[in-house]
Amino acid sequence: MSSIQVNDDTVGAVLNLLPILGVPFLLISWVMLVRMGASLVEVGAKGLVNRLHLVFLGMVFSTILAIYFIVDTSGWLLGDQIIKTEMGLLIGIEIGYMLLFFGIVWWKSIKMGGRNKSIVRHFALLMVMALLMRMALLPFALSGPWILALLILLYFISNLFPLFYLRLNSHLLFAPIHATNPNQDKKDFIYQKYQISKREKEVIEQICLGKSNQQIADDLFISLQTVKDHTHRIYSKIGINSRMKLVQMVNG
Repeated sequence: MSSIQVNDDTVGAVLNLLPILGVPFLLISWVMLVRMGASLVEVGAKGLVNRLHLVFLGMVFSTILAIYFIVDTSGWLLGDQIIKTEMGLLIGIEIGYMLLFFGIVWWKSIKMGGRNKSIVRHFALLMVMALLMRMALLPFALSGPWILALLILLYFISNLFPLFYLRLNSHLLFAPIHATNPNQDKKDFIYQKYQISKREKEVIEQICLGKSNQQIADDLFISLQTVKDHTHRIYSKIGINSRMKLVQMVNG
C-alpha cells in the first residue's frame, strides 16, 4: 500500500482491521468450548448450545449497536483506538462464552459422581484461570514487537494446562471406545493373519468390551505397563495406532 502512495493513516487502519479476519475461527472455537462443556456433563449439547449461542450473540450485537449510537465513534478507525476496541469486544465475548461453559459444567455436574464431578469442576476452574491469565497479558500487548511475540505465544498456550489436566484424567472421565457389534470371524482372521499371541487375544477381547487399560490389568492379573506393552505390540503387528481402528476392524 505504501508503494501506491496511500497515506500512513489508511495503512494503519487497514492493518488494524486485519485481526478481524480471524474472528469467525474464534467464534467456532468458542462454540466448541460450550459444546465440550455440555458433553463433559452429558447434556444434550446441540439444542442447548444453539439456544444459548443465539441468545448470547443477540446480546452482543445489541450491546455493540448501543455503544455505536450512544458513544462518540468519530476517528475510532485510526491509530491505536481500533486495536483497543477490538481487544475490548473480544474480551467481552470470550468472557461471555466462558461464563456459558462454566455455568453449564458447574450446574450440571451436581448430578455426577464424586470423582468425575471433581475432575470436570477442576477443569472448568483451570479454564477460567487461563482466561484470567490471557486478560492479564493484554495490557502489555502494545509495549513492543518482541514483547508482543512472547505474549501471543503465552496467550495461545494458556489453554494447554487445563487440557493437559483433562488428558491426565481422561481414563476416569471418558468410557473407552468399544465394539458395538463384534464379529468373531473377523477377529479370528486378524488373530491368524497377524500371528496374535494368546495373551494378546485376551487383551483384544477386553478392548472390544470397552475396558480401560487399568481394568484390563486388573482382570488379567497383570501390570498396567504390561497391558500397554501388549497393546503396543498388537497395534504394531496389525499396522494401526488406536483403539478406534482396532474396534472398526472387528465390528460386523
